[in-house]
Amino acid sequence: MARNGFVVTTNVKPAHGVRVCVAQENTVSTIFPSLTILACLGVSAPVALAQTQPQNDIKTEPEIIVIGSRSPIPLTEVTAAISVIDGAYLHALGSVLAGDALRALPGVAVNRSGPAGALTQVRLRGSEANHVLVLIDGIEASNPFSGAFSFNTLPTNGISRIEVLRGEQSALWGSDAIGGVINFVTAPAQKTNSAGTFVEYGSFDTVRTGANAQMLFGQARLFGNLSYANSDGYDVSATGGDKDGYDNVTAFAGFDTPLSTFASLKTRARLTKAHSEFDADTDFDGRLNDVARRLRQNQFDGLAQIDAQTLDGHLNHVLKSTYTTTQDVDGASRSNGYRTQLSYQADANWQSGAITHHLTVLGEGEREIYKNNGGPGAFQNQKQRNTGYAVAADYRLVSGALVLNGSVRRDTHTLFTNANTWRLGGSYAFSNLGGRLRASAGQGIKNPGFFELFGFFPAFFVGNPNLKSERSMGYELGWEQDIGAATLSISGYSTRLRDEIFTDFSVFPATANNRTSKSRRKGIEIEGEWPLSNALRLTGSTTFSKTTQNTVREIRRPKFLASLAMHWQVPDKPFGFSLGADHNGNMTDTDFGTFSTIRLKAYTLVHGTAHYDLNDNIQIYLRGDNLLNEKYSEVFGFAGQKRGVYGGLRAKF
Repeated sequence: MARNGFVVTTNVKPAHGVRVCVAQENTVSTIFPSLTILACLGVSAPVALAQTQPQNDIKTEPEIIVIGSRSPIPLTEVTAAISVIDGAYLHALGSVLAGDALRALPGVAVNRSGPAGALTQVRLRGSEANHVLVLIDGIEASNPFSGAFSFNTLPTNGISRIEVLRGEQSALWGSDAIGGVINFVTAPAQKTNSAGTFVEYGSFDTVRTGANAQMLFGQARLFGNLSYANSDGYDVSATGGDKDGYDNVTAFAGFDTPLSTFASLKTRARLTKAHSEFDADTDFDGRLNDVARRLRQNQFDGLAQIDAQTLDGHLNHVLKSTYTTTQDVDGASRSNGYRTQLSYQADANWQSGAITHHLTVLGEGEREIYKNNGGPGAFQNQKQRNTGYAVAADYRLVSGALVLNGSVRRDTHTLFTNANTWRLGGSYAFSNLGGRLRASAGQGIKNPGFFELFGFFPAFFVGNPNLKSERSMGYELGWEQDIGAATLSISGYSTRLRDEIFTDFSVFPATANNRTSKSRRKGIEIEGEWPLSNALRLTGSTTFSKTTQNTVREIRRPKFLASLAMHWQVPDKPFGFSLGADHNGNMTDTDFGTFSTIRLKAYTLVHGTAHYDLNDNIQIYLRGDNLLNEKYSEVFGFAGQKRGVYGGLRAKF
């Protein structure tokens, strides 16, 4: 959904499918959105706002979704459930880490092992954490070693947009996309010369600071962002021991330039160095011990991409190369992952009467290398690799209110079983009702991770090189509706996962195996937005779901999720605030002391932000987390974060 540029959920006006936004003034960048970008939603700074203009004078433009297909497409042509958060809403939420921002969206369950900066897992529609494909500026960013992405290492500072495409998407995006795809965009939303900085201090002796800049050279642009965070944290074991803190340094840069009238170059680079302290169960009794354990996580991502098109514009070519390297260091143990991808994509579009046809063909090659080192002579020391190739095709037909699409993909590997996947979808916009009906069905696949295949710790675990890939089949039906100024979306889904990989503790050492029974996942997702006035806006989402394995409820999947937020700002006034609450229903987890299933109680986290613009260039702000100081745990044995209050200053130049 995109209303007045405030992108929160998936709805659009089905009759015309447009995004409304007039904030064209000197937007600094995503690090400093609330002085200018929020003007796009009528919630901020001393600039000319949309509400001061007649509605008929507001310029409209299509809302474009990057991951709805292999090439960006209008939101009205996406046939699966998708949610979008833009930079304005991201900062209105007050979330400083990407994982926490995702709590506002339906179908997204977040589990963090303690304080900010601790291990954070995200599950879409009841999937496992490594069943979610994560892209950052088009780069597959998951750890090649573990197959999952470390959401605790990604700050929201510098993110201009988040897209979450739910459901099985392997026919488009390959392995990992069982639960869906999450795409983070770091390029500033507007192309203007700009610079900004911020500094913040608060609870747990937390310090955050950063700077950003963007420069234009004719049609070329160079942009970058640097952020730093450090926090003393608190005792994760809740035994009154030493505090467990974290620090994070993240830098990224991008350069876009035309190569000719019909070709352009895009490059991206991102470097993260994160360090977190944690407690561990060192005596294996199922309870955390207050010990000084430290995890160091380093990651580098790079991309080079050339886009070209023919003179008539009916055929586009995309040549892309990406590189990712990760390193996790825990004491003497080091795990490294390396991923190199090269792909060629051709996009063709043509008309036949009133029908528009779009066809994409893709060829892709990938090499992943896995290295594990526990020190000289350690049993787990080894190096493995996998080479894979894929060919895929995606076809889309658009005829007025009707959209039909189909995708097929073939993956071959040296280490895994070859796989075929497919996806079909369609939608129809009922302009007289102000609604759009959509339906889709598709397959997802997840290859085994390196640790599951080859991990080796004689006193605890041994890998299983005979594991099968996990496969999922899912169906979805959705309706999007405008109700006056409000918008509402509802989606229902049903999924069956077979050959689910699990850790079998019934043998010694424990090992990984495929389950013989199917995992069943189904649910209903509701989200919406209601502008009560030009100063007050409500947004929210609700999820009802059920995930079982052989009739047994799967751990860390709440049956009920809900989020509600209120955003208030009088146009042309220098102050405003947002207040939100994220509810996580009760869920099960495993007590590894007794290997029994226990229940984690439901909890609600209330957060808020308030800001005051001193002038056109300086803003002071206050934000708070867990304002009601609720005691909770997202992972058994790990104490949740207490109330935190932080104050800061932002400036633009």
